[in-house]
Amino acid sequence: MIRKKLFNKIFSLLILFVFVNGLNASNGKILLEAKVDRTNIKIGDLINYSIIVTRDKDIKIEMPDLGANLGAFEIHDYEDLEPEKKNGEVVQLRHYIISTYDIGDYEIQPVTVHYSLPNDTLWKELTTESIKITVESLKPSEEGDIRDIKAPLEILKDWWLTIRFIIAGVIIVLIGILIYILYKRRKEGKSLIPRREKPKLPPHIIALDELKKLMDDNLLEKREIKQYYIRLSEIIRNYIEDRFFIVALEMTTFQLIGIMKENQVEDEIVQLVEKFLMNCDMVKFAKYIPRKKENKSTTELAYKIIEDTKIELEPEPDNGEDAENLNPENVDDVGKEEADTSEALELETAVEKGKGGADA
Repeated sequence: MIRKKLFNKIFSLLILFVFVNGLNASNGKILLEAKVDRTNIKIGDLINYSIIVTRDKDIKIEMPDLGANLGAFEIHDYEDLEPEKKNGEVVQLRHYIISTYDIGDYEIQPVTVHYSLPNDTLWKELTTESIKITVESLKPSEEGDIRDIKAPLEILKDWWLTIRFIIAGVIIVLIGILIYILYKRRKEGKSLIPRREKPKLPPHIIALDELKKLMDDNLLEKREIKQYYIRLSEIIRNYIEDRFFIVALEMTTFQLIGIMKENQVEDEIVQLVEKFLMNCDMVKFAKYIPRKKENKSTTELAYKIIEDTKIELEPEPDNGEDAENLNPENVDDVGKEEADTSEALELETAVEKGKGGADA
């Protein structure tokens, strides 16, 4: 609530620089705006940056990842507001507080929103314009202290010719090594492109083991937060590959969520995965520094995704010994023996489950 009041107060007092892109059509209207409260700042100053989508209520949209690439700018805080209805239209806002600590002219990169018009299954794109920001030094007098760079050293022609021959030789050697590797793999009947081997253990066992190793490394205590989120994201993406047979490691969050929906994965699971990956993307790509409770909630999401989607297969009984003892003289007793064996297996399973509950 405090954060929301802060944003409303800032944006009601400052003049906004607005960059608009939109579409008006017979079957719908959608307008995309990107706003900043200033385009000239001193080094370290905060910029209020907003993305606003105004659309007809029948138009579906996919907002960009919270970890959208903002170029040289770091995200200090953000807020994703609930959609509001105004004059028969839906307005959706996302606010960022960003800054940079380098002097010069920079651009806030364009942001893309995906949308789908009524009675149209094809998703289209609407992209904002880039926003130019000038960052000035706190001490204008420092500009006079900048000295000209030294002239580049001139490489003698004979040396330059030698360097070119060395580079050409290295390239030829690398090509030779590549051809040898491809030939050897083809001769051994292996794929030219190494493929990931099918896991020998169930996907959830592998994922839980990797999570335990991650926890034992204590990266959060060491303040290696970005590395923690990179590994955490890779563990869940690997799990999704093995569990749902989706090439998750090679997809963006938006692409992966779209494929999971196409494969008719349960909506609750898709929402869990989307929330988890967006939290990871904020740290990996937007330089966002999460709080301790955010670290805990994101880690709990990883465990919940595995717990809610794991598949446990019970081992099948071994009937090999019964088959060996089968002979023409006791064919009439086969049905009775199979029934007795089935009852014994059910009883054994019930006992094992009872022991498991007691141990827990």
